[in-house]
Amino acid sequence: MGTILSILGLFVWVMLIPLGIGIIPASLLTDRRRTLPITFILGQLLSLSLFFVISVPCMLLVTYGAFKYCVRIFGASELALFVIAVIHSIFMVRKKRRLSTISLDLQSGVNKRSLHSIVEALLPGELHAEAEEYIDPRGDLYGRKQRYSREGKILWVVFAFIMLFQVYMAVTRASFDGDDAYYVVESLLSYETDTMNTILPYTGGTTSLDFRHCLAVITMWIAFIGRVTGLHTTILAHTVLPFFLIPFTYLIYSAISRILFARKPDRRPMFMVIMAFFVMFGHTSISTSETFLLTRTWQGKSMLANIAIPLVVFILLWIGEDHGTGVVKSRDYNPWGPYIALILVNISSGVFSSMGVMLTAALTGLGALILSISYKKLSILLRAFIACIPNVLYAALYLYLVRYY
Repeated sequence: MGTILSILGLFVWVMLIPLGIGIIPASLLTDRRRTLPITFILGQLLSLSLFFVISVPCMLLVTYGAFKYCVRIFGASELALFVIAVIHSIFMVRKKRRLSTISLDLQSGVNKRSLHSIVEALLPGELHAEAEEYIDPRGDLYGRKQRYSREGKILWVVFAFIMLFQVYMAVTRASFDGDDAYYVVESLLSYETDTMNTILPYTGGTTSLDFRHCLAVITMWIAFIGRVTGLHTTILAHTVLPFFLIPFTYLIYSAISRILFARKPDRRPMFMVIMAFFVMFGHTSISTSETFLLTRTWQGKSMLANIAIPLVVFILLWIGEDHGTGVVKSRDYNPWGPYIALILVNISSGVFSSMGVMLTAALTGLGALILSISYKKLSILLRAFIACIPNVLYAALYLYLVRYY
């Protein structure tokens, strides 16, 4: 029974709640961007950003039982956001004037029409193009979900097999790394003692706040997941998280491929197969991102290299595609949509690793500079600068801790 409850808790806190709260930022995007993968990615980023905003004050301001307060406040905030997202979703469905149809359908069972109405309201980017749009000169065919040929479907199956094989090997052949003695133990100490970075993992002795690692609160997030699910943090890090983080990384690559091959969808699964092979055979040294993904999946530096940096690349491609296709001129376009996602990525990069704030800010600035020159839009660079303000505040807080701790 305990195992079933732990699995259910993992599904709720790692999958369901982030997907739900992702509807809030996704509602600010154009229809073509409101897809299931992007909604889930935004939900995860919003969840991690919220955890940072809550965990750092708890760590700095609460002397005893800091982690206990962090768990309570963050858990309540996540649930509150999820409720808000559900209410917001209902209003979005009402806006499509489908609520009465869905209610009647639910009384006799959910049918295809009611599900289509919900998807149309919440995830319009998941809908295939209608027949009429193929003859409409103003129809946005390439903004809709594309259908695959038989070869494309076979390649998706091949990719799924490779990915599942990688997950299986990462879980059953879990490798020991020297950093486990610090990062995994840091999560375990928070889980068992309700402290946050005030006990030395190597010796177990008390210490002042560890300013070098304390702002990279991914270890505290792992401890939170362990607390709410009842899973031991070592089992969670080594065995459970690869089940989530490896597919999540490929989900980001899939989003990138949708932009790169918008007009040639059958190339998307081929791209994913190639990326999967790059990951599988990327162990050319102990420091490649591929090595970290498969052998040190749960570490913040691995998440920085395999989640945060690819997401910055994805958002830069997103901005470029919007300007290149002229979507920015449409009435329903929100020019801040991709930059809101970029703000969440920049905050999350600091959650993964303190070094991340510098790397993502540099990549954001360089990419925005290239885009602003290419499309002759100074606004791209200005908005990118605003999106990097959390990085500047993070660096200032870090320097403050270095000086006073």
